[in-house]
Amino acid sequence: MNDCCAPNPANAARVSISGVASAERAAMPQRQESAEKAELLVTGSLITLDDSQPRAEAMAVSKGRILAVGSRADVEGFVGPGTKTLAHTGGVIMPGFVEPHVHLVSSALVFDGVDCSPYTNKTLDAVLVALKAAVATAPAGQAVVGQLFDPSLLPNQATLTLDLLDQISATVPIVVMNASQHFFYVNSAAYAAVGITASTPNPPGGDYGARNGTLTGIVAEAAAMIPFMKILPSLTPEVIAKAITGIAEMAAKQGVTYTHEAATGAIAGPKEVDLLHQVFGQAGFPIRGSMSLWGLNLADFTAAGIVPGSGDDRLRSQTVKWVSDGSNQGYTGYMRENYLGRDTRGEANFTQSELETHFAATVAAGWPIMCHANGDAAVDMVMAAFAATAKLPAWDAAKRHRTEHSSLLHDEHIAAMASLGVTPSFLMNHVRLWGKVMRDEILGPERANLLDRYASAVKAGIRASFHCDFSVSPLGPLNYIATAAARTMADGGEVLNAAERVSVAQALKGSTIDAAWMCHADGLVGSLEAGKAADFVFLGDDPLAHEKDPDAVRDIAVQATYSDGAQVYSA
Repeated sequence: MNDCCAPNPANAARVSISGVASAERAAMPQRQESAEKAELLVTGSLITLDDSQPRAEAMAVSKGRILAVGSRADVEGFVGPGTKTLAHTGGVIMPGFVEPHVHLVSSALVFDGVDCSPYTNKTLDAVLVALKAAVATAPAGQAVVGQLFDPSLLPNQATLTLDLLDQISATVPIVVMNASQHFFYVNSAAYAAVGITASTPNPPGGDYGARNGTLTGIVAEAAAMIPFMKILPSLTPEVIAKAITGIAEMAAKQGVTYTHEAATGAIAGPKEVDLLHQVFGQAGFPIRGSMSLWGLNLADFTAAGIVPGSGDDRLRSQTVKWVSDGSNQGYTGYMRENYLGRDTRGEANFTQSELETHFAATVAAGWPIMCHANGDAAVDMVMAAFAATAKLPAWDAAKRHRTEHSSLLHDEHIAAMASLGVTPSFLMNHVRLWGKVMRDEILGPERANLLDRYASAVKAGIRASFHCDFSVSPLGPLNYIATAAARTMADGGEVLNAAERVSVAQALKGSTIDAAWMCHADGLVGSLEAGKAADFVFLGDDPLAHEKDPDAVRDIAVQATYSDGAQVYSA
């Protein structure tokens, strides 16, 4: 395996200067006098994620961009009387981390909701107590909202149902979002508030939860969930913007400087694009990013004049999102075989023909495809749709088409991805947080070994990335990097499929340069190179020092985060 980040003395003495080819750079004298002087000189141990110069000692920065990277002597020519020095000792300097799949808008809708997570509540009863307390203090006429409920991490316990929620209140609407963001759990008052009864027809791709003429309270997939979003409290643009800013601050605290919003416009169409541009354009906003537009609303985006790459270096529209199935931990991911102990294998959101039609329309409009696929049968469908689309005149493999989560990959899926130029992004917390329950309760050992096959993708020559799917799982790239290298499960510390381990050096790429590449942003972020944005992070330790114990990487402290050369977080 190519170790992109190992120290290389021959490279360490070179400086990267914008606009100069590598061969020309190598022939230049070490010290360069530059007409443009740096506003900031950053010194320390740099892991650049630039294959031509994996390690460096200093970086010159001006007007939010990197002027030069190299040894201290190399960049001395960029130092002037007004240059400030920012020295980091005792750890390393790295590119800011890239989060290639988060949900800013949908997470913002429930950002202030009751914490129903299994990390805070170890039992279903604790969740019910928290919701009851919220109902008792809710303003008159306002719904109570919960977030992050995940029954898969509360094994051998009941789940939320209409009956249980009605016991808390039959008059105050209650809406609880599953951690996967594929389900709402609602009570009778919530159904009544949006006018849904047991006889209301399900929308295409959604399920209101009626069974045998009775509402269950379990509402599945976006098409069915959207009506309930209308009764969530305080959903003004100002409130949503404040919540997104809070999420961005959480990201910066974890060293993230770039995010890709993965379902923009699912609720409010082009208005969400406008809102996100306003938020990301705020002075001092800690992150930059890109968006994947909701495919079912593609015509609305086109009518609004939104085209591939529109926007600026703070925020761009880059891909179109399709969702082929649901959540494996929610038993709605579409499987080849039934889930353990259940007479169901989940379901697809589209027929094969429908999916291919959607893909064809996407590439015809010039957009890269980003398609959610969790179950192995869903991946079958998605890769067949990609193969069909690749035969069309509008197909361009250079668009960096993506599969999201890519949870259960068989060898034939990986081979097809490599052949078609389709690249997967992995929710590594499927291994870390859900690995044990996937193995023991949901999938069984054989299928659980198919989770997040990053090493196999790399061996096939595929550039892949890691994400958290926020708020599905917590933000924290160092955690994903550690998980990719160690494959240890949080519950018990066992290793899930050691064959899929990679080196820490390789794993770093999944949250930096390769993630940036997937987001069409590798010319801007993902590595420390001249000409790129001065987005970087100070870490308290060197991840590459932990190749023998990669689990230690997840405990490395993020000491400071910088965007455009300005500090946006300090521990």
